[in-house]
Amino acid sequence: MLKRVLVLVFGLFLILGFTSTDVWGQPYSVRMSEALIQVKPGLINGMNFGNWMVVYDLLPEFQALDIPLLRFPAGNYGDDYFLSEAALKLFLMVSNSLEAIPMVQHNVFKGDVDEAVKWVMYSKEHNLGVKHWFIGNEPDLYATNRGSPQWTPEYYSQLFREYALAIKQIDPEAIVIGPAVTGTPNERWLKAFLQYAGDVVDILAWQWYPTDGSASSEDALASAHQVSEHIALFRSWSKDPSINPLGYEREIPLFLSEFGLSWRTNHARLLTDMTAALWLAEVYGEMVLSELDYSAYFALQGTGGHGLFDVALWPRPTYFVSWMVAQMGNTWYKVDQVTDRDKLVVYGAKTSEQYMFLLINKEHIAQTVTFPQAKGPCQSFWVDDQDQEELWLHTWFDEVTLAPYSVTLVQFGRSD
Repeated sequence: MLKRVLVLVFGLFLILGFTSTDVWGQPYSVRMSEALIQVKPGLINGMNFGNWMVVYDLLPEFQALDIPLLRFPAGNYGDDYFLSEAALKLFLMVSNSLEAIPMVQHNVFKGDVDEAVKWVMYSKEHNLGVKHWFIGNEPDLYATNRGSPQWTPEYYSQLFREYALAIKQIDPEAIVIGPAVTGTPNERWLKAFLQYAGDVVDILAWQWYPTDGSASSEDALASAHQVSEHIALFRSWSKDPSINPLGYEREIPLFLSEFGLSWRTNHARLLTDMTAALWLAEVYGEMVLSELDYSAYFALQGTGGHGLFDVALWPRPTYFVSWMVAQMGNTWYKVDQVTDRDKLVVYGAKTSEQYMFLLINKEHIAQTVTFPQAKGPCQSFWVDDQDQEELWLHTWFDEVTLAPYSVTLVQFGRSD
C-alpha cells in the first residue's frame, strides 16, 4: 500500500485543479468531544471471502487493514456447493495468514443437519479453530429466486433450531449465526425468526444493499445513515418479549453479515466508484456510533463490481477507505461539528499519542476545515474523485483543505 502513496510537497492546488474560488465560506471548525465509543473488535473491516479471491499477491495490503474476521464462502456460493476438505483448508490458510476469525456457512438449501454436524465434528477433531457457523445464506430468497416455496420464515426458523441444537451437542462452544436475510429491514422474516429461534441464535445477522446501482449519487449517499436505524430497530426487537418471547432476556450480538452500496455484482456503478467509497466511510462511522458488534463487507477482492481490488489486483477507492478506518483504531469519540451532513461528515478517534479525524466531503468543491485541538502540523491522507487509484499525503500547518468529493484521514499529535 505504501508504494501507492504520493507525497505532495508543493503545487497541491495546481495538481488537484483547485482555484481560490473553490474554497468557499468560512472554514469548518472540528473538535473531538469526550464522549467515548469503544469499537467492538469484530466491527471494522470484517470481510466476505471466497477461495477464488487473490490474497497472497496482496498480503501486505490486506494485512494493513487489520481484518478481524472472514465469512466464507462469500455470497450464495455456499448455497450452490457443499463444503469440502480442500476448500476448508485453503480458507483456513487465508484466515490464519490474516489472523482473522474464520466463519463458515453451512449449505442449508441443499444440505441437512447431518452434513453440518459432520463439519463441526471435523473441525473439532482436527483442532481447526472454527467456532462460528452460519446457518444458510439469504434464506428469504430461496422461495422467490430458487423456486422452493417451503422456505417460509417459520420453516427456516424451526430448521435453524435443529441445526443449532445439533451443533451445540458436538461443540458446546460453537456460535451459531442467522438468519442473514435480505430486504432490510425485512420485518416479517426477522420477527418470525426471533419468535421461534430467539433463544438459540448466538448472533443475529442480516444483509444490506440499499441500491441496485441505478440510484442517483445523492440518494445513494443519503442511504448510509439508515444503518444506524436498522441497528437500533433490530436491537429493540431482540429485547422485546412480544417479539422474542423465548430469548428477550439474552444479550444477542448483531451482525451486518453482508453489505455494499449496490447488490448488482456485474454493474460497476456505486461499487467501484468514489460514491461507494464515501458511502462506505459513513457506514463504518455510523456502525461505530451505533455500537454494532460485527460486520462483513462484500467483498474482499475480485467479484465483479464487488471487492476492494479488481481481478487485475488494482485498488478501488473503497480499499483506501478501509485502510483509513483501520488507522482509526478502537477508541472513537463523538465529534462536535458545525456543518450540514449532506456536505461534510466527520468522525473522530484518538490514541495516547494522536488525534485522528475521518472526513467525508460530499461536495464537488474543496472544503476547508480547522482543528482547534491541533497544536502543531496536521497530516492528511485522502482519496478523491479525480485520483481514485492513489492515496495522497500532505502536511498542513494551519487550515486543512479537503479535496472535492473525497474521504480524508487527518492526524495530529496530542499536546493535552
